[in-house]
Amino acid sequence: MLLLSWPIVVTYLLQTVVGIADTWMVGSLGAEELAAVGIARTVIFILMAVAFSVSMGVRILVAQYSGSGDMRSVDAIVKQGIIASALISLAFVTPAGVLGSGWIMKMVGASPEVLGHGVLYLQLLFSGMVFMVLSFVITGALQGVGDTITPLVLLVFTNIINIVGNYVCIFGAGPFPAMGVPGAAVGTLVARAVAAVLGLWILGSGRFAVTLDWRRSWQVRWDSWSRIFYLGVPASLQGISRSFGFILIIKILSLTTAATYAISAFTVAGQVRMVTAMVGLALMAGATTAVGQNVGAGNFRRAKSSAWLSAGLAAVISAAAATTYAILGPQIISLFNTHADVVRIGAEALLVLAISEPFLTAGMSLSGSLRGAGDTITPLWITIATITIIGPLTAYILAIHLGMDTLGVWLGFDLGIIIRLFLLTWKWRQGKWQELKVA
Repeated sequence: MLLLSWPIVVTYLLQTVVGIADTWMVGSLGAEELAAVGIARTVIFILMAVAFSVSMGVRILVAQYSGSGDMRSVDAIVKQGIIASALISLAFVTPAGVLGSGWIMKMVGASPEVLGHGVLYLQLLFSGMVFMVLSFVITGALQGVGDTITPLVLLVFTNIINIVGNYVCIFGAGPFPAMGVPGAAVGTLVARAVAAVLGLWILGSGRFAVTLDWRRSWQVRWDSWSRIFYLGVPASLQGISRSFGFILIIKILSLTTAATYAISAFTVAGQVRMVTAMVGLALMAGATTAVGQNVGAGNFRRAKSSAWLSAGLAAVISAAAATTYAILGPQIISLFNTHADVVRIGAEALLVLAISEPFLTAGMSLSGSLRGAGDTITPLWITIATITIIGPLTAYILAIHLGMDTLGVWLGFDLGIIIRLFLLTWKWRQGKWQELKVA
């Protein structure tokens, strides 16, 4: 598990570095600009989750096929994933995102000042969604067969392009004018396009773990699509419900006494917390691959041990990280924005949300284990119940009705995450996932 997961951990942490760099650069422009990016990123995750269904379905099937030694089926399912992700992105996600950006941000509660900064940023990101989704599918396929090094190397290269491009486009340099918030989207688009092109070259080169035979049929196979979406759609809906829960949290923050500063603080705190969240995502991906391969090989005992090891590692690593940023909260927040209210509320968020970090990442890991075994329904309903309903509802009651303001929001958020881990542990221990057959 460690050999499989450490490159994924580094991969996701590098993504976090880019997010932190973006947040620092945009935060230097002002609180309204920072809030705009925070709201826009939460919105984009919802429509992105539709396309994410393809990459998750591909990852699970590739893991199980490679575990059973059926590499011909790996080739076929990756091709179908590429076709499906491109069509969904271009026909649905991009048009819906570009046309609906302003309306969606208004619904979330963006003020006119925030709206002015965020709409174009969001539209630009949606315009290049196909590159992001293709990168997800390619990375998922490589990680599904156990190659976690190649995606890491690819990400290092494209992250350098992303950070440099964002700096140049946000602040201006040489012949490039300063674009402000939209510049962050332009730099990101260029990096994603490069990642997608290089990823397709990797799959077709014949030098890596997944090798596509370009001469073999690229015809749409509806039976493969049905299996991809059977596994991927619940995972996608889980992502949507989680993002919707975050939007509800932002909506509640917009009702607090220092609304814009609270949303800005949540944006910064959320980006800092992505360090631990990315550890959870990495070990979730590792658990999906390890459990999927062992289930494909019929080794259920090893699948169980992989799941528990992954969850334990996630909890220990995230607890250490959370302790650090809970103690250094004010200093960390002030690196991104120095407004007194942003620093105060952000430090409070880091301190209180640190309580639930081990529960968050361990839950993400167990969710990945269930997915690898072919059970994508259980993580979905548990996420809806806890992250979309219990957490925001508790946050609203504590913050608004009981007058706890932002502190009540963080406590409600914690409660949903903690309950989620207990429910996922209960379902994994039941063992019904051993009866599933998806590949």
